Amino acid sequence: MPVISSILNFHFDLINRGGPLMIALLICSVISLAIIIERLFSIRRSRILRIDILLEIEVAIKKNDLKLAMEWSKKSRAPMMNIANIAIINSDKPKDELKTSIEEMGRMQIPSLEKFLTPLQTIAVVSPLLGLLGTVTGMIKVFETIVTEGTGNASILAGGISEALLTTAAGLSIAIPTLIFYNYFAKRVEDLIIEMEHFSMTLHELLVSNRLDL
Repeated sequence: MPVISSILNFHFDLINRGGPLMIALLICSVISLAIIIERLFSIRRSRILRIDILLEIEVAIKKNDLKLAMEWSKKSRAPMMNIANIAIINSDKPKDELKTSIEEMGRMQIPSLEKFLTPLQTIAVVSPLLGLLGTVTGMIKVFETIVTEGTGNASILAGGISEALLTTAAGLSIAIPTLIFYNYFAKRVEDLIIEMEHFSMTLHELLVSNRLDL
């Protein structure tokens, strides 16, 4: 408890010294951290693709047991399972219509993969700007102090400079990891979409070839 109390006091002291903009930066950091944790959990490969269920669906299709394949596809609400489900439902449609329905469902899954990435990118861009604004306001205070009291009061001058430096450091400290995670998530989403397209194509070919074999 004493350690936690000391940490909290340290952060409150930084906020007080950094000025009002530190509160905005603190909010940005909390939102950024929440999004990063949520995305780390939500866009895991195992959660999006469900390869284990997908393999069972492929086996059922090869055995011409579409009912069983449908049951497997409904065991999860993963994006890839939504695609598999619509593919099985439209398995009796002409080849081109089947492909179109799969592609349309695939496009509908993309927003769930890209969820919260725009706010994360916004925080990465806005945080250093807020820090820069804090720098400007801090330096304005420094110059106002020089005009009114001269350069003799070093403590007041140091306070204004400290506010400027703290907000800049805080803005960069938030922006750098946020931008790193944003790029990481964007690349992961891109890779997942490519994998989903590959598995969707495999399902399409299986359903079409299975129909031709009948």
